[in-house]
Amino acid sequence: MLISFYGCGSSSRGSYRIHIQNLCEYFRNLGYTSVIGGDPNKYEILIHDKLTKKFRNLDKVNGIITPSCDNESVLKIVDFIIVGSIEEKCSMMKYNKNVFLFPQIEKMYLNIPRKIHQTIPQDKPLIIGYHGNQNHLNHSVCGLKGALERLSKERKIKFVYVCQNDTEWKEGRPEGVEMEFKRWKYETVTREIQQFDIGVVPNISEIEHSNKLKANITLGKYNTDMKIRFKNKSNIGRSLVLFNLGIPVVADITPANMHMLADPDNGYGVFDENSWYWALKELCCEKKRNFISENAYKEANRLYNPEKWTKSLAESIKKIYDDKIKNKKI
Repeated sequence: MLISFYGCGSSSRGSYRIHIQNLCEYFRNLGYTSVIGGDPNKYEILIHDKLTKKFRNLDKVNGIITPSCDNESVLKIVDFIIVGSIEEKCSMMKYNKNVFLFPQIEKMYLNIPRKIHQTIPQDKPLIIGYHGNQNHLNHSVCGLKGALERLSKERKIKFVYVCQNDTEWKEGRPEGVEMEFKRWKYETVTREIQQFDIGVVPNISEIEHSNKLKANITLGKYNTDMKIRFKNKSNIGRSLVLFNLGIPVVADITPANMHMLADPDNGYGVFDENSWYWALKELCCEKKRNFISENAYKEANRLYNPEKWTKSLAESIKKIYDDKIKNKKI
């Protein structure tokens, strides 16, 4: 197959790095001709950035990467869609049956020796860190804020967040906790994240227990049920970076995270303040941090091998291409 990607962006934009720069290279590593910005008349498979509204040659096989669900006309016109999670796939399938999963595997974080955790003296802060889109910090109200405040009363901690800006974190800032904002930079972000002792991944934006809802035991609805809200584009990307760098992860129970965290030896899936708190408290021990981070490092490299995922994606795209040729549409 002859593949060309189209998109405007740079290495500072995650979706461009992962699904254009990196994926283009992964295809080349498997022996495909794959370029960025090639002549659309000379390539068979045209894969477009998520913001694309006008396509270069609809007679070819056209794909789009992680588009908005609101853009219904685009979702229907393309031959296939590439997404980053099962959650996102499910949200797209009412518009297009050919939705293919390629997780947020970041090449820049692969094959880096994992961090080995050391004992932290009580007079030195335990670094609890966050990286990624600053908007998710607003979701700290769903338990992380209270957990950090509780832990800070027991030992010295510091919350470090590595983001593009510090202006969009509007609610959920912990009180009485030392905090530091570091601006996300491609050249330094790996080093900044490896300074973390624990990595946190808040994603759920609302939580509720069934005692606030209407129970109906006949229909299998109980007072112990939980209701959660998260974006359709939720994915394992932020957690995966931490796994790959040897940072133990505490992440909420967004479905994508649970591919790894269903095994408690790989990290902690949490829901409310108490589960956040006890996970962070356990990871104050350096032996626990090393045990968890080593297991997660090995498992992430096994489950999220880019060659495996690229092979699967290429096979799915080739089937679309072959079907279109047989139907004499190109």
